[in-house]
Amino acid sequence: MVSEAAFRKWLDAYGSGWINQDPEHTLALFTDDASYMYTPFHKIMHGKEEIRRYIKKGAVGLQQDIEFSYEILAVTDKFGICRWKAGLTWKPTGERLRFDGIYQVFLNDRNLCYRFDEWWHAKPPLPEDNAPQ
Repeated sequence: MVSEAAFRKWLDAYGSGWINQDPEHTLALFTDDASYMYTPFHKIMHGKEEIRRYIKKGAVGLQQDIEFSYEILAVTDKFGICRWKAGLTWKPTGERLRFDGIYQVFLNDRNLCYRFDEWWHAKPPLPEDNAPQ
């Protein structure tokens, strides 16, 4: 059963991994067979290796000065939903990007994520080549 405290702890750890550009810290929050939906319009990643490749390609080294916050909207016995906001500098262009989105995070009884779904918008838009292939 997912509790608000467990969901908050998971989100804090996820945000820390992103801000600190530490993919192994982030990956430790997922089960080995987790699914990760970058957006509903892109390929769903399955398993830690696919998620690792995406994080290393699409985040580590390309982002800096990352800010992350969230507001928990709902918690059920299987998942939590939050609205998240982020800001970062996209190193290849030097542009400051702002994000606003929703996470739906399914946690198992060890508070590891086995299904991660996100919907988001960025201004200016994030380069499409950043998306999972």
